[in-house]
Formats: sequence, structure tokens, C-alpha cells
Amino acid sequence: MSQSSILEVSNISKRYLVKDPVTGKRNEFWALKDVSFLLPKGHCLGLTGSNGSGKSTLLKIISRIVTPTTGSITVNGTMAPLLDLSAGFHSELTGRENIYVYGSLIGIKRKELKQNLDEIVDFAGVSQFLDTKLRSYSSGMKMRLAFSIASTVKQDLLLADEIFAVGDESFKKQSLQKIETLKKEGTSIIMVQHDNALISQVCDSEIMLEHGRLAH
Repeated sequence: MSQSSILEVSNISKRYLVKDPVTGKRNEFWALKDVSFLLPKGHCLGLTGSNGSGKSTLLKIISRIVTPTTGSITVNGTMAPLLDLSAGFHSELTGRENIYVYGSLIGIKRKELKQNLDEIVDFAGVSQFLDTKLRSYSSGMKMRLAFSIASTVKQDLLLADEIFAVGDESFKKQSLQKIETLKKEGTSIIMVQHDNALISQVCDSEIMLEHGRLAH
């Protein structure tokens, strides 16, 4: 892989065996088929496609949550996946406690989280709820906190799945400014997003998936 690239996706395919509810027979379903691309450092890539096209599966493979059937992934640096909050947050822990739990799950050291705690809390806008259990947080508050943790501590690659699906316009504007700052600092970003106008505004390039294959 070139030293100017943070990520190489090489001929990735993912097969699932799906049981037919009528016959009981297991049929092959290819969620991804022969997907390859390079991601340069400091580059924001928009990942688009209809529901079921393989976008989330690809992000999970890149983040090593899911193992590909064939192909390989090479990451040249640190990585923070911002995917499924339910897999990273605990409703019975406080916001403060979840910062350390979620941060450790995405590979951030406790020392770094402690050093950046004030910035994380300020960006997320949850200071008055910091020591309140997460079960009282709205979905927007959880997303703000997750994005703040993943983006405040320096990472080489940020994976974001529909980070603007929840949250108000103020947070959206704040997050877009943060993404621009991250790009200037050399962080690469892969963003799953259905808003084409947002893709055009933020991303340097776009990949569209159709039925698990690269459409363009």
C-alpha cells in the first residue's frame, strides 16, 4: 500500500447463508462482491447506495467487527468506528463513565480520554448531564457524545455511519466544521450518508454500492 494511503480495500466479498422461510433451504446471499479501493490520507469519502446495498457491512468489515469471506483490508494507522451506539454505550452507566467505556472500545487510551475530557463534554453539550445515567439521554445526545469522543482524540481514520441522522441543525453545523478540521489535520473519513447535497459539500469523492458491488 502507498504511504500516502490510510486504507486499502482489496477484493472484499461477504457471503451469508440465508434460510428460506418456506422451503427451509439455505441460499447464498452476497452482501458484498469484489469491492476494492484506496483511501488517501486526509481524504473524506462518501459511501452511498440504497438500503441493503452493503454500505454498513463494508464499514463493519473495515472496522474488523465482521470478517470478510474473501479479500483483505489494510489500515495504515489508528481507527475509530462510529457505527452502532448500542454496541458501545451502557444505559445504566453515567455519561462520564460511558466516555471511558466507549473510548476504550474504539481503541482510545484512558489517559488520552482524561486529558481531553473537557473538550469532549463541551463539544457534545452534555455537561449538565455528565453524571446522569445514559438511559435518560435522547438519541441525539448519545450521537453527539459518541461523535465527540471519536473525533476529539486524534485518529488516522474515522468511520461514520449516518452521524447526521439524529441531532439538530446546530450540532450538524458544528460537526461539519469538525470534519473539515479533521481533514486538515490529516484524518481520513469514510461517511455513510443518504443526503447527496451533504456528500457534495463535505466529501472529496464518492463510492456508490449497488447490490454489494461498486456501481461507480
